Parts: sequence; C-alpha cells; structure tokens
Amino acid sequence: MIGSMARLTITLTGKVKAVIFVVFLVVILLIPHFLYRRMPPPSGSSISSLPLPVLSGDIRLLVDFTAFDSARETRVMRQTIFDEILSMVRRADRFIYIDFFLWNPWKGSVPENHRALSAELSRALIEKKRLRPDMDIIVLTDPINRIYGRHEPAYFTRMAEAGIPVVFTDLDRMPDSNPFYAAYWSFADRFILGLPLLNSLSHRPFFDNPFESGGPDISLRQFGRMLLFKANHRKVVITGSGEGSFEMLVGSLNPADGSSAHSNMALFIRGPVAVEALRSELGLVLWSADRPDGVLGGMTSQTHRTISNIQGAALVRKREFAGGPSSSSVQWMTEEAIADKLVAILGAAEAGDEIRIAMFYLADREIVRAVKLAALNGARVRLILDANRDAFGMKKIGIPNRQVAAELMKLSGRADVGVRWADTHGEQFHTKAISITNRSSGRNILMTGSANWTRRNLRNLNLEANLFLESAPDAVRRFNDYFDRAWANKDGLSHTLPYGVWREKGWTLWWKTLLYRFQEWSGMCTF
Repeated sequence: MIGSMARLTITLTGKVKAVIFVVFLVVILLIPHFLYRRMPPPSGSSISSLPLPVLSGDIRLLVDFTAFDSARETRVMRQTIFDEILSMVRRADRFIYIDFFLWNPWKGSVPENHRALSAELSRALIEKKRLRPDMDIIVLTDPINRIYGRHEPAYFTRMAEAGIPVVFTDLDRMPDSNPFYAAYWSFADRFILGLPLLNSLSHRPFFDNPFESGGPDISLRQFGRMLLFKANHRKVVITGSGEGSFEMLVGSLNPADGSSAHSNMALFIRGPVAVEALRSELGLVLWSADRPDGVLGGMTSQTHRTISNIQGAALVRKREFAGGPSSSSVQWMTEEAIADKLVAILGAAEAGDEIRIAMFYLADREIVRAVKLAALNGARVRLILDANRDAFGMKKIGIPNRQVAAELMKLSGRADVGVRWADTHGEQFHTKAISITNRSSGRNILMTGSANWTRRNLRNLNLEANLFLESAPDAVRRFNDYFDRAWANKDGLSHTLPYGVWREKGWTLWWKTLLYRFQEWSGMCTF
C-alpha cells in the first residue's frame, strides 16, 4: 500500500513537473507577444487626394519593356523612364525631391550588365548641386540600401558631402507585416542584444552578404532587421522650377543596377497633384530625419531647412495653379487608399468594359476576388503576369502569380478571362498597372505606380505611391497599345508566352497554393 502510494506520488509529481515545464515554456514563448506593440500607419501614408485637373499635354505614360528576339537569341530593350528622370533633374531650377526604394549597385548572383543606373543618378544630382549650389535637393531612400546598417554605397556619402541631405526611412515607425517574427525580434533587440557583451557581438560581421556576392558580411542585427521585410517601396521624383509647373514622375522603376533591364512603367505629370504628393512625401522625411542615424553625415539641421524651403516653394506654387479647362483628372494615392480604389473600380466593372492588368505580384485576396467579380459581371479581363521565376539571379518557385492565375483561369468557362506570362530572361516584368476602357460609354481609366497587388503593398504595411488617371484617353491608349502588342507579340518579338507554359496543376498547384495563402496571411514572405 505504502509502495503504491509512493509510486502514485512520484507519478503525479512527474506529471506536475511536466505541466509546470510546459506552462513555463508557453509563458516564455508568449512574453514577447505580451510586450510587443504594433505600430499604427505613420503620418503621410494611406492618402487619396481629391481628383485634380490635369491638361492632356501635361500627361505622359512612359513604358520600359524588355522582350526576346528568338531569331537572334537576345533580349531587346526599349527604355525611357530613367532618361526622363535625368531630364527632370536637368530642367529643375528650384528644387529636386527624390524617393526611391532600391538605389544600389548590387547585381545578384547572375550580374545584370545593362546600365549602372545608381551611380549615374547620383552623379547627375551632384553635378546639379555643383552648378546650382543654392538649389534645394533632398533624397529619401530605404535602409535596405545600407543593408539596415552602415553599408551604404559610396555615392550616397558623396551626395551628402556635396550638400544633398540623404535620409533613410525610419522603418521602426511602420507597422510590421509579419508580427509573429517581429514580436520575437523586438524582444531580442530591446532586452537581449542590448546587454553589453551581446551588443558588441550583435554588431560584428557574421553572415554572408545576401545581396552582393563578395560584398561585406553583415551582422546579426542587420540580418534580423532584414527578416522584418519592411520597406519604403515608393518610387517618386518631384521637381520645381521658377517659371514652369511642378513636374512629377511616379512609377515602378528603381535606380538599381541589378534592376536595369526590368520592364517598368511610370506616369509623368505636370500640375497641382505634385503639391499633394510633396505634402505626403515630406511627412515621411520629417519623421525619418528624427532618427539619430536617419540622415547621412549628421545633416539633420540642413535637412529641416531644405524641407522648409521646399514646403514654401510648394505653397507659393499652389497659389499660382489657376487651373484650366480639362476633362482629365489625376489622384495621388498611397497604401490602402490604392486598394480601396482598385476594389471600387473593379466592383463597378460590367459588360462592355475591357480590363487590362500588367502585374509583377498579384496576391491580395480582396483584390483577387474583385478581379473575379469583374469577370463574372461581364467584363473582358486580360492579365500579363510575371511568372515569378527570377530574382537577381536566384530562381523562384512561381509564388504567388501562378497559383492566382490558376484560380482565375477556372472562370474561363463562365467568364472572359485570359492570362499570359511575360517572357523574361533573367530580368523581371516589374510593371504594376491596370486600365479599364469601354468603347460605348467612352470610359477610360488608368492606374500605375509602385504598388504590387499584395497584402504587404496594399494594407498600410509598405509605403507605396500610385497615380490614378480618369478621362485621359491619350495615356490610356498608349498603355492599351503597349499591352495589346505585348499580348499578341505583334512586333515580331516575344513579349509574352501562353498560359500553358507556366501553368501549374495537381499536387504542385495544391501545396504551392497552401504556401501562398499562408505567406500572404502571415506576412512571412518577401512579396
């Protein structure tokens, strides 16, 4: 009896210990989540301006495309966006404002040798400052270009030395797209890596450079911040002159050497919409410049003077915009405001509408449902998508576009839906654009910019910027002509491939769809 009681006690004690251990482990694992504080969207984000008038002569759609010449086994490129940016820099005589996500010389494991965009743009800005030392020039960029540490390219330092403030976006002020990981990283960053010995170790180079073969190794802190997958993903140039209207360019091009052969699109606009864009953009600069290491070379006071001068120029210029008779309108849109507009215009689509979509990433579930609804409501829907197989020399597995394409093509028996793949050869089909036209009603709208159609890009996580045009037939016609030429390979070049070339089905489609849905929901991905 006593022996049985002893064995029971030992058994219960063992179970109690196991329960206590499990509870302790759960508490330890949950502590970071109890302490974790989600950041709200920062000021200057999720904005939709009022529709602003724009003259047809003040709108230009710029298209960069890379196609394949099968006869010569070579790529063929037609590019205009970067040259237009350089022209804007040369024309400006009052101020220059630039905000780019990727601005670096990295070329990946398979080098892209087309054009050294990054150094060329920095040289143009330095030369402009040399010729016009009184001109206000300011740059906002993403800290990915310094690998979330101090590894910025040398030309950023040269720009700062020339008197051009270079501000790195304070990503800590932005919400986290993958909060599960962010909670643990935040806890480690605040309470563990800050300890004297660990603090020193966490700053030592340890990991191979993930962006540049042979580049400097990166530290644990840099690697940890990289996995947050946060970004100021905007691509915006705004310039002002004393006599002409403000000019702005919003698109998908990054001045990064490894991106120089990508297909891209941008809108060049003159007019009051630039003032709305400046208000949003300078808000980002202001709170980013408050970070101790946010401004290269300690130019914080000059940064604030430059911002003040540009704000003053914008205020004066806004009073001068008298406006004129114009049937065209343009809206500046950022972050979730882009998603709201997309859902609205797709939801209003009907029989007789033609919808053309050119997209690098299509994943956001609400947007996917809106595209399907538009097709089921009678609109003709065609999509040119990147096959998601190349990323700076690294091979990808087709997530998310191939799974979304399969979902859309299931409607082909009930709706007019078609998908073709961009015929890429190392580069990416980096365009993000949609047009909707109706010949009977004369309806024509176009949206393009930096935003991929994913949760990270459209749900107040990344910083994004698009322009939405309505009743601008020349720009819409140019996009449609480009799209239709690429769709049918009309010029003898291979722009696109049939859906069947990269179609997925069966087991492959099943498990990749599960993975895509989990990644889109959780944020544990790069798209």
